[in-house]
Amino acid sequence: MTCRRCNGLMVRERYDDLSLGSAGYEVFALRCLNCGEIVDPVIAAHHQTAHKTEPDQLWQQRLKKLVMVP
Repeated sequence: MTCRRCNGLMVRERYDDLSLGSAGYEVFALRCLNCGEIVDPVIAAHHQTAHKTEPDQLWQQRLKKLVMVP
């Protein structure tokens, strides 16, 4: 898998949740070897919903208005 930020190699790592003390809660996430970005299931779900909130055509229209100089 490649990183969305820099197209670097993503590796799977285990992270411990220290806020729960000795409960032993761990989560697996992907970390980019180039830029260090970490993507866990919560972050991945946010990326999916954040990019689907606006229809593509409306997004393209707004982008054209920003780029076009009157």
